[in-house]
Amino acid sequence: MVSNIWVAAADNQKDIVQQHIASGQFTPNSKDENGYTPIHAAVSYGHVELLQFLIDNGGDINVQDNEGDTPLHHVEDLNTAKHLVEKLGADYKRKNNDNMTPGQYIDDDGEFPEVAQYLLSLSHDKPEQNDAGSFLSSLPVPGDIDGHQIRYTMEEDNENAQQLSPEELEERRKKLEAVLTSENPEEALRELVQNAVHEGLREFKQQQGAQDEEPSTKKSKN
Repeated sequence: MVSNIWVAAADNQKDIVQQHIASGQFTPNSKDENGYTPIHAAVSYGHVELLQFLIDNGGDINVQDNEGDTPLHHVEDLNTAKHLVEKLGADYKRKNNDNMTPGQYIDDDGEFPEVAQYLLSLSHDKPEQNDAGSFLSSLPVPGDIDGHQIRYTMEEDNENAQQLSPEELEERRKKLEAVLTSENPEEALRELVQNAVHEGLREFKQQQGAQDEEPSTKKSKN
């Protein structure tokens, strides 16, 4: 064969890549002395069709080289980046040996700002869960579990409900109806409860702050 599998992948020579893999001596995840794979090469040069062939033949889209870089760390155009993440499930949060995600790595390099902006936006749109989110995620999914029926219901606080206007009560009803009729009621319920927890915490902090600002009514001792 004229070129090795890594050069062939970089040059989009699919026939030669196929021959190398058919020989049994190489796989899509085969690494050179730097840990570089045919997948890294195909991604770096935007050869999406060849990349799909590699993935279909056992390639790992998140394979890492000796620096800890995944193929997504080496993507150079926006369309390829979107294909990796949205079609192939590439992990945009995977960090290399320098503790940098693909978005951070490409942004630091400064050569492909559109790619960096896209990858960084994915992390910003999905922030890490706080304590309330972690608790809600730990709740069991409704259904029959070990003979026990698990279900979640919403109960109205009568005292608070009396303080709400008809419009506000109708808004609450619409939100609950939207949860029950959504494609994923369990996930919608989690989000609704999480938002309620956040709102309650925010109101509590505001009340605490207001109390701290009130002047003391206690008389000082002489």
